[in-house]
Amino acid sequence: MKQTKENTEQIAIYSRKSKFTGKGESIENQVELCRQYIRAHYPNCKDESILIYEDEGFSGKNTERPNFKKMMTDARSNTFSAIVCYRLDRISRNIGDFAKLIEELDGLNVSFISIKEQFDTSSPMGRAMMYISSVFSQLERETIAERIRDNMHELAKTGRWLGGRTPTGYKSESVEKITVEGKRKKACKLTLIPEEAEIIKQIYEPMKKSL
Repeated sequence: MKQTKENTEQIAIYSRKSKFTGKGESIENQVELCRQYIRAHYPNCKDESILIYEDEGFSGKNTERPNFKKMMTDARSNTFSAIVCYRLDRISRNIGDFAKLIEELDGLNVSFISIKEQFDTSSPMGRAMMYISSVFSQLERETIAERIRDNMHELAKTGRWLGGRTPTGYKSESVEKITVEGKRKKACKLTLIPEEAEIIKQIYEPMKKSL
């Protein structure tokens, strides 16, 4: 039988941010908002009994995160009875991973609460709405990734170098342009390195003769 909010002694908070920016949904802000929720809904859970699990610099595309794994290990040891997070996508943006997580937590009698969407898996409706939300979360991640890929392809067509290891015979060179609005914009392009280019020609010369 699941523990009730009245006899709960330990609650876990999970927070994640892809990279540190010092703005928006910082790790600290997420944790504080979750603490406020716990104080309001779990009166018998003292602040010192709250367990904090933080992963900064990790994507939500999968669950390969050190403190997320530690949290799940503790959940299997019955260390806490509920996990509270600021928003659903802090846990995962992958439907498959999320479905497995909720199924496992349900088997462990551990509730999952997302305070932003106000979902609580202790109720059937809460579980259903959370699954629906996870679908849109993955859709958002895939749409953003697709938009970035398309944008990079279009930029590459203009001759811009978008980063990474340069091909042998070329180097990346920064160029600056002034837009019609008078703003300075920097970009990179590939510039030929004559001495390296000559080596490449020598390498491919025997191949040309054999064709």
